[in-house]
Amino acid sequence: MLEGKIRKLDLAERTLVVETDDGRQITAKVPESANIEVSEPSTMGTIGGTLEDLGVGYLVRLDVHEAQADHPCTCFKVLSIS
Repeated sequence: MLEGKIRKLDLAERTLVVETDDGRQITAKVPESANIEVSEPSTMGTIGGTLEDLGVGYLVRLDVHEAQADHPCTCFKVLSIS
């Protein structure tokens, strides 16, 4: 798991750039099949969401797989925790 804030979000390309606490910036490709969960304030839990439910500045946890060559990481799960 990788945790950080979303610094860039490209809905058309389905990519996001997440900055970790140590200043690293990770680019992740989010396929259509990725599991996306967003915070639900009324229950203090999470509900299913879409990439469009996320935004720059959101704190997220990502389940990512390492990048290959010049391609970004592939993200299979995004959990919004802010």
